[in-house]
Amino acid sequence: MSRRGKRQQSKIGLPLPVWIAGLVGLALIAAGLAVLTEQQGSNPNSTSLPFPAVPRISPSEAHNQQQTDRGIIIDVREAQFYQESHARGAFSYPESELLARIGELPTDKMLILY
Repeated sequence: MSRRGKRQQSKIGLPLPVWIAGLVGLALIAAGLAVLTEQQGSNPNSTSLPFPAVPRISPSEAHNQQQTDRGIIIDVREAQFYQESHARGAFSYPESELLARIGELPTDKMLILY
């Protein structure tokens, strides 16, 4: 019988392409787990973020503060991005103008900047 019609097999009996596919799959799983572990290990309140002393709140908490009139949402992106899309009820104070316009903002409410 000729060997031409048979696929190459490993010593364990599985075809070589199956072993290769399995090893590639394991490598992809390992890479995925490494990325997931890195993401889960990052704390949004960690000191790796700029201004670590500034409190951070969730979007739902920001919405709650706005709805109860205890806070205002300020979009600090440039005006063109604000015009394209922004949080409902947010005011546009581009970061480049924020310090010059800080006097326009209320002092009795939480300022929620994004």
